[in-house]
Amino acid sequence: MPNLIDAIFRRQRQAPPVPVCPDHKIEMQMRGKMGRPARFSDTTEEQYTVIYFCPVPECDHSAEVTRRRVQVAVPGEAPVRPVYVRDGGR
Repeated sequence: MPNLIDAIFRRQRQAPPVPVCPDHKIEMQMRGKMGRPARFSDTTEEQYTVIYFCPVPECDHSAEVTRRRVQVAVPGEAPVRPVYVRDGGR
């Protein structure tokens, strides 16, 4: 719910912190995402997992961080439709 309030009032939140490798004390790099953070309809909140790894060679530390993302529908604007359902410009 706090994310929804921030989106409504257009508050700018700071980017979430990137995990730090416990051995080398440097920021980890993002390896990929699990889940679908871009799948929204109207007013929903989706969660996805971001996987980080340590960039130092032969270091096997990794971290998983669960993130949430909110999209609020804009009044008067139609939601984006997939290409396969568009009517070709009619």
